[in-house]
Parts: sequence; C-alpha cells; structure tokens
Amino acid sequence: MFTILASALIVAAAPPPLDAVPQTRLDPDVRCLLGAYALAPNRFLTITGAGGETRDLEYTLSNGQFGKLEERANGVYAAKTFTVHFEPCSTGKLTLEQGNIVEKGVNLGLIQKETSFTSDGVNLHGKLVLPRNGRAKLAAVWIEGSGNSPSTDDTVWQFELARRGIATFVYDKRGTGASDGALNSDFHVRARDTAAAVGEVRRLAPKIQRVGVIGGSQGGWIAPLTATKTRLDFVISAFGMAEGPIAQDRALIELQLRQAGFGEDALAESRQLTTITERIVRSNMREGFSELETFKARYAEAAWIKAVQPRSYTGLFLAFPTEVIKLNGPSMAQGLTFDYEPRPIVEAITPRQLWLLAGSDQQAPNKGTQTILRQLQRKRRDISVVIFPKADHGMVEEVQTAAGTVTAYSERLFDVTADWIKEKAFPEKGRFIVMPTSN
Repeated sequence: MFTILASALIVAAAPPPLDAVPQTRLDPDVRCLLGAYALAPNRFLTITGAGGETRDLEYTLSNGQFGKLEERANGVYAAKTFTVHFEPCSTGKLTLEQGNIVEKGVNLGLIQKETSFTSDGVNLHGKLVLPRNGRAKLAAVWIEGSGNSPSTDDTVWQFELARRGIATFVYDKRGTGASDGALNSDFHVRARDTAAAVGEVRRLAPKIQRVGVIGGSQGGWIAPLTATKTRLDFVISAFGMAEGPIAQDRALIELQLRQAGFGEDALAESRQLTTITERIVRSNMREGFSELETFKARYAEAAWIKAVQPRSYTGLFLAFPTEVIKLNGPSMAQGLTFDYEPRPIVEAITPRQLWLLAGSDQQAPNKGTQTILRQLQRKRRDISVVIFPKADHGMVEEVQTAAGTVTAYSERLFDVTADWIKEKAFPEKGRFIVMPTSN
C-alpha cells in the first residue's frame, strides 16, 4: 500500500521503478483482445492487461489461477504451461493449447463503454463494462490501490463481476493510463475522483438501481471515504484496513520481526523507531530526521534491524540515506494521507459494507482491522466480513497443482463478492465468516 513512495525513493537511488510507468497503455491492436471468453462448459478465461505493459497480457482462469501471457508472435501468447492463439479481434475467438489438450474459446461479448469525465477540473478516463445483454440493476465502481497501472486495461474485477451480471466501472487514476493530471495519493482527492466516477455510471446507465464501490488495498481506504462525498448503496473493502497508514506501518514492522523470531525486547525497540518515523510523515518529512539518524547509529548492529523490510515507510527510511528522503520524499509521496484514520468513517457511513480480508496478508496485516470490525458489528448489523485464511495481499494464494505451484485468486472470491452485492443468502448480513480451505 506504500508502493508509490517505495518506487519514488528507489528511482531516486537509480534502479528501475517497481510500478508501471504512468500513462502507459496497451497498444490498440492488443487492447481489443480484452474480455472474458467461454471455454468448456462452466470454464472461462479472462484476459486483461499486465502491469502497464504495452503488448503483454494477463490471463485468469475460472478456477482463479492467473499469470502473465507474453507475446511470442502475431496473435500467439505464452504462459508457463500453455499457449493462447488469438484470432483477429473481429472474430472474438481464441485457442488454448496445453500439451495434447486443445480448447476453443469465444468472447462472451461483454459490453465495454469507454468514456471520459471530470473531477476537480481534471479529465479522467473510464470504462463501463456491462453484461452481454447490456442490462444490469447493480453497478460497482472499482478503486485501484497505490500502483500506477491503467485500471481500464489491467483490472480483472471489471470482467469477473460483469460476467456475473454486475455492471462494473473502472477508471485510470490521475496521471495514469489515459487520464490527465498528476499522480495524487491524497485520499480525499481520490475519493472525490471516485464520487465523480459514480456520477458517470449513473449518467451512462440511468436504469441501474444501485451503485456501490469496491476498493483494493489503498483503495480500501478510499471506498468508505467516497460514501461521505456521494450517495452509495454499498461499500466493499478488499485486502484493506480499518486502521490508517501509520498503524499499517507499525503492524508491518511487528509482523516482520515476529516472523524472524524476535521477541518483546526487539519489538519494544522497534516501537521507539516507529514513533520517530511517525513524526517524520506527520510533518510531511520536515521533522524528526536528527532523531532518526541517532537511532540508526545506536542500533546499527542490532540483529532485528536487518529483519525490517522496505515494504513500510519505516523500512524505506532505514534503507535510504536521509538526504534522499528529505529531497524526494515530500513530492514523491504525492500527498499520501499518512494521518488518515478510517474507523470513524467506517462507523458513520450509511451504506452496507463488505470487508474481504486476506488472512495471511504480508502487506496489510489485518489483526487490528478484525478487532475493529468485530466491535463495529456489535453496533450495526450491516457490516459483513469474509476472511480467506490462506490469502496474501491481493487475495492471492499459492496453489499446488500437478504442473507445480501456481498463483491463484482465493477460491470463490468473485462469486462471494457478486453474491453479496446481489444480496443473496451467502455471505450473510452482519456475519464474520472464515472461508473453508481446500487443503
């Protein structure tokens, strides 16, 4: 959830960025391949962009397995264990070959409406994806996390929800994909942009009865905040937190130290460090650096320091020289709302809520979030929580197959989300549910 700041500091120190280069998009002759394809009965293949690449793609099978498709020749793409041959876009057909198995695929014909809309005077690019009949009673606006990839190309949720009958709107964040403006991580700005996207959904599809939002990672902070800026019928936070960025930083450090085998003494020393780094981010990186330098010198040889990874801002402050942080940090953080506290917002907003939590999240540890949500459920019964125990950040898991270990979205993730939006019997309203694991 701190990817932007991490990338910025790494760029300042010379290696390549972690995120996609802002405002890259798929080439048009590749973008027309995007969508959901029917293979054998009840088996589907969804095609999206891959991390802002201009030619490569990503596949998602209906069992949740996903991965990159690299272009090999005209219309031919290769994954680790199979190849896909796309026929011209006008045919909507493809062939998937895996050893001796050959499957034909046909595009489902989900309707994709490209559009542009404005927020605070900034022109943003969006796309509404509708079921193939063009009709839907429910719509969800997807809110991207901290990455710079173009959501209108790369987000799998747009097709997975649409093929389950839910209209889905995706938009490129400011300064990414085809959207104008500068990159901005101010949560209030991002919430206003999302509120404008909700308005665009209602303009494009006035017959839709209910509109909500679903935010992943950093977008999980934006989703409840959006409900304070426009009328929403539901709010979904996926692999997000009901605690703010400062609490996330502390939780990440504690998780890393505990996983490395350190005890309470090391944790107590680490809390001294996070108190210093909290002061730095709260002051927009103007105060606290002398204390940080003193701390780093004092604990330079401490074994636990080496276990702190640069997935948190504290880890980044340890990894990079102070002068690099002072020079690049304030602008590269892009106004990220470090002092944001989501709990009061989550408690006060009126739309029903669904929280999808990754039980093994290594980027957004959610022990504190679970405690908060259990407390809030005592006061209001329209907050549902579903935990996928083996999932890491992004709701992804490592799955063992006959072909080896593969990466997959948690089993039933998209079904559970779509069913909750449709207010089906499961997941039950107001429940705290731990999904069963298959192995």
